Amino acid sequence: MSIKLWGFIGVIVAFVVVVFILSFHQTSILESNKPVVKIGITLPLTGNMADTGISAQKAIDMAFADWQRKETKYRYELVIEDDGFSAKRVAMITNKFVTIDKVNAVLSIYSVGANVISPITDRNKVLHLTCSYGSQPAEGFYNFNHQTQYAEQSNKMLYALKKRGIHSISLFTQNNIGSLQSTDNLVDTIKKDGSIQILSDIKYNPGTREFRLMIHKALSKGQPDIFYIDGLNPDATLFARDLKNITGTLKLTTINEFIEPADKNIFNGLWFIQSAYGTPQFVAKFEEENKTTPFICSANIYDNLNLLIWAFENTGVENGNILPTTDAVVRTLLSVKNWRGATGNISVDGNGIIQSQAEERVIKDGKSVLLEE
Repeated sequence: MSIKLWGFIGVIVAFVVVVFILSFHQTSILESNKPVVKIGITLPLTGNMADTGISAQKAIDMAFADWQRKETKYRYELVIEDDGFSAKRVAMITNKFVTIDKVNAVLSIYSVGANVISPITDRNKVLHLTCSYGSQPAEGFYNFNHQTQYAEQSNKMLYALKKRGIHSISLFTQNNIGSLQSTDNLVDTIKKDGSIQILSDIKYNPGTREFRLMIHKALSKGQPDIFYIDGLNPDATLFARDLKNITGTLKLTTINEFIEPADKNIFNGLWFIQSAYGTPQFVAKFEEENKTTPFICSANIYDNLNLLIWAFENTGVENGNILPTTDAVVRTLLSVKNWRGATGNISVDGNGIIQSQAEERVIKDGKSVLLEE
């Protein structure tokens, strides 16, 4: 090949490189000039609930990566903190988000933190979207909760118990606000129906690692058709261990708790009720990208980030502001109906509850599998 031809090729290559660099630089400038929406995210990335928190962060990463591939009006920044599943640490992180980071919104999971966050965000007019048990985390104009509500879970549990011909049950509940509210709702639902007898309703403290004496106490009041456990990981695993050692069988159910431990094999064959977990499409995408199964709240926080960014992108800017007002974004979120999310079709009611349906599931080969009607 001649020297002239090589020189010509060199000029072309150099031109392409210069054009690419200038284009990239221009894109970077345009991106950096966009108004910034800052989102604070507090998750239990260490401690007993770390599996759930890490799974939630992976879901956040998936959703955020999708938005980064799109052309958006605003630039979004995530500030992620580890709260260690400590209410005190959640309070410190949230105050930092509001006073130092100046976030526009906060995302969280679980009522231990959400019930601490909601008063702070509402007082400071900062958006808060969570995945937590009960309606309390949604109290206040600026707070939203994307989690299947207690009444829906209890009605589904009652239906499943009656379908199986169960006439008696013994309940074990941890002394934390979410578990207590859930069991109280279930008790009310069972008593109102009147077809199932509650033989025992035992409360135990966080950190309990031996359930043998409590199980013997419950059995002294009668052998139930089934036991029920409501607590926080690893309670269900430890309770199942002791129950099987004492009774020789594992007649046990729950709402949500079987999905939380990383190793679910001890629950193989057991059915339970679960909050909206995630569509088959979301679960398949999550497993493909992360080589692991999503935990509870992963699909919900995926939805929450998508809903939040969508709301900012689709809310008008008023009075010459560079960003939509928080109140305007709230009104956009409250307008959501039949949104096709990672948990299925969801709608937001006037109280900030993002509605979803409970599911009947079974643990099979260490995995949560939907039971078809």
